[in-house]
Amino acid sequence: MFENEIAINQLQLKQLATIVADLPEECLFTRGQGHGHPPVWILGHLAIVGEMGQTFLGGSLTHPSWVPLFGPGSSDDVQPEESLTRDALITSLNQAYETLQSLAAEAKPEDVAGPHGIELFDGSPIQTVSHAIALLLTNHFAFHLAQLSSCRRDRGLGPIF
Repeated sequence: MFENEIAINQLQLKQLATIVADLPEECLFTRGQGHGHPPVWILGHLAIVGEMGQTFLGGSLTHPSWVPLFGPGSSDDVQPEESLTRDALITSLNQAYETLQSLAAEAKPEDVAGPHGIELFDGSPIQTVSHAIALLLTNHFAFHLAQLSSCRRDRGLGPIF
């Protein structure tokens, strides 16, 4: 399952690598203009949400302590700490989505047909686990990737796409 969504997410991970190559450690806590999120929060949010997506498919959270810090509804006021390095966040994010892709590829239609239980999407067209996984692999990732790209452009760099 999810062949198209996985292909899109693989492309997005390549785009992420291009974007973060121009975001050094010293700008990790600098808020982006317009959207206001610092790269540390965007990277951490994508990583933990990727892990949360795995739980719908039989996986587990690798960084449960990140849920309050980066999970849905979290504040983006992240304080520097030793474990929140640029490289650690990027590695965790990549691992989260590589695992999510693997689990999604093995999912059976009957395993993802039920309701997801995510309150944020109550009353929306996103009703099933399948819908939620598709959203996480595509739109949600792309939305935050655009924010990271904006942080890169805030550094005075030109477009890359």
